[in-house]
Parts: sequence; C-alpha cells; structure tokens
Amino acid sequence: MLKKFSLQRQLIIIFSLIALVVLVILVPLINKNLTNLIDNQMFQTLETAQRGYVDYGYSPIEKSTDKQIYHMKYDAENNVLIPSANITYSDAEKLSYVFRNNLFEMIENDKEKIQKKGNLSGATVYYQITKKDDNTYIVSLVYSDYSANLISAIKQQIINILYVSFTIIGVVIFLWVSNLIKPLKAIRNYIEDIRNDKKSELKIDRSDEIGIVSNELVVMKEEIDRQNKTKEEMIHNISHDLKTPIALIKSYSQSVKDDIYPYGDKDASMDVIIENADRLDGKVKSLLYLNRLDFLSSENVNNEVDMKTLIEHITLQLQGMHPEIAIETDLAFVSFKGDEECWRICVENIIENAYRYVNSKIKITLKQNYLELYNDGESLDNENIEALFKPYEKGTKGQFGLGLSIVYKTCTMYGYNVTAVNRDVGVSFIIEKNING
Repeated sequence: MLKKFSLQRQLIIIFSLIALVVLVILVPLINKNLTNLIDNQMFQTLETAQRGYVDYGYSPIEKSTDKQIYHMKYDAENNVLIPSANITYSDAEKLSYVFRNNLFEMIENDKEKIQKKGNLSGATVYYQITKKDDNTYIVSLVYSDYSANLISAIKQQIINILYVSFTIIGVVIFLWVSNLIKPLKAIRNYIEDIRNDKKSELKIDRSDEIGIVSNELVVMKEEIDRQNKTKEEMIHNISHDLKTPIALIKSYSQSVKDDIYPYGDKDASMDVIIENADRLDGKVKSLLYLNRLDFLSSENVNNEVDMKTLIEHITLQLQGMHPEIAIETDLAFVSFKGDEECWRICVENIIENAYRYVNSKIKITLKQNYLELYNDGESLDNENIEALFKPYEKGTKGQFGLGLSIVYKTCTMYGYNVTAVNRDVGVSFIIEKNING
C-alpha cells in the first residue's frame, strides 16, 4: 500500500501512525504512573502535616489554599471527635463518613497507622489515621483537588514535551528524507538520460549506499558507452569482412555461369567459392553461438565432461591440419562440470587462437580443476590483456574478437575463471575452478 506513495508521503504516514500508537500506549501508562506517584506524594504530605500537628499543635501547610489539610482527634474512650481550628464540628462529622469504618477496624485490630482514600459526595479524600496513645487517634484529611490539579499540570507538561519531541524528530527525519530524495531524483534523471541515449553527468559526493549506487551507475554508463563503441567498430569490421567473401562468391559464381574460370579451370574456381562460403559459415556460426551463450541456461552445470579424452580428440584432429606445429600434452584423468560441446568449442577456440601466434610448439597441461594451454608465440600487450576476453575485442591477428569471448562466457557459466599470462617466452591461457563459485 505505502509503495504507491512518494517517500515523503510514506514518511508522514508512518510517522503519524507511530505517534498515534505511542500516544495510545503512553497516555494510559502516564495516567497510571502519575496516579500512583500522586497518591504517594499525597500520603507523604499528610504524614508531614500530621507530624507537625501532633508535635506542634498545628500543621505548617494547613493554611495553604491549594491544599487545605484538616486534622481531627478521636477520643476512643469517650467516642468524641475533636476537629482542628480550620474545620467545624459539622464538617468534621460529614468527613467522618469517609474514614469511620477504617478507624473502628483499626482500633479493633490495634493498628498503628493506615493510609487510605475514600469518596465523599463525588470528591476523593485522602486520609491518614495514626494511633497516638491507647485512647487517642489522629486523623488527617485532604481533598483530591490538589492532586487532580497536579496530575493535570504534569500530564500537560508531558504532552507538551511529547509534541515538541515529535515535532523536532519529524522535522529532522523530513529534512533527512528530503536530503535522500534529491540524489535519488538525480539518479532517476541520469537513468532516464541513459535510456534515451542522452549525454548526462552524475556527481553525488556521498560515501553511503546512495553514493555507492551512483558510482556504480557511472561505471556502468562508461562500460555501456565502451561496449557500444566497440560494437559499432565490430559491426563495421564484420560488415567489411563479410563483404569480401560475398563479393568473391558472387563474382566467381557469375564467371563460372558465363563459362569463365578465374583460377584456370572450373574445379579451382569452385574451390574458391566453397572456401569463401565456408568462411561465411564460420563467421555466422560464431556470432550465433555467442548469442546463444548469452541466453543459455545452466541446465547442464552438473554434468561431468572427461576433459582428457576431449582434449586428446581435439589435438588429434588439429595435428592433422597443422603438422608443422608440435603439440605436447600432460593430461591427468580430470573431469570438468558442464556440457561437452561447450567445452569442446572453448578449447578449440583457445588452440586455434594459439595457432595464429605460435612459433613451433603448443603445450597443454590438465590437472585437477586446472587447464593450461601454452604457445611459444609473441607476448600479449599488457595494456590490453584485461580486455582480451571481452566481446568484440580483436587482437593483432584476430578475426572477429568473438573466439575468446566465447571462451570467457563458457568458463564463467560453469564456474571457472580464465586468464591470459605472459611467460618468459610465449603465452599461457589458464582455466581454473572458481573457489568462490
């Protein structure tokens, strides 16, 4: 429900609900605690006033208009109630209805002191009865007007404090959320510009999660721009590379149709057409396979591939095509997780890449969770070695920049890392199991 509103409205709603719940819970607790506190305070006041009345014959505070305290002496032997000077006999008699039952119970049970409160004509009266001697009891009373006023005043102060506190907290949170909304709006506008392919800048000087997200967005935008640029260059290169075989196929086919054989005879001319058709076929297959890897699920991730047998089969085929290159192998009985066809294409791409650079030797080493393919050709450019496996990157002798990106996607899909390392002589491509995968 709240997700439909802006952050500011969500804040107002949540803060209002919290304030309401706090007030609903807090006010009854305040009333209860204040009542107990005031009762104790009233009985302490009676205790002090009664002690002054007994010791000095008067109460130091009995003349206060805010809390008029009345004192009486009860003579149990003669059953006589003697009021203090600030109350008449008639009023004392009326007040006696509040405490008389407790007084007689106290006398009967021989108690020293009781503190109670009763009701008289709808008004609450606090009273304390203390035994002075065997026949004399001192009764001190005070109406609850003072306590009610005190409770009301304290409660009002607490409520005012709560209002001020809620207001300050609300303003602070509102300013804080507003401070969050500003960079979020900047991020939203930046994303809109990215979607609409507009130039835009995002500068948010923060070290929190918003700052991290904004920095990642800037990095993402830079990577998107870089990939778009390389894709445009790659499309241009692919278009150029495709035009040549297409033009050859078209012109040679037309020549053969006209009984003209550019390579001397029909078979040689048709071989050129077939060769260029094969080139086109390989390029199209690489593009389609790379696109397929982008959407390939990991349904075969738990399959086991016998890498020793696979590599032996690949090298046997390639040695027949390149007899001038020596291939050395050191292969253990090791299995990799994944699909056999994907790993075959992955290894073939690395070896075919090696054939373009090798001088005389290729060495393949296979161990547990480790595969290294070494060639003794020229070293890689250290400045571009990090981008070697990115799509559409093309080496000095590369074709489309797709072969090694296929290798990278295959390895990462099955939980392996692939890196290229310059040796003292030559280059090694190393595939290792990702220990965090």
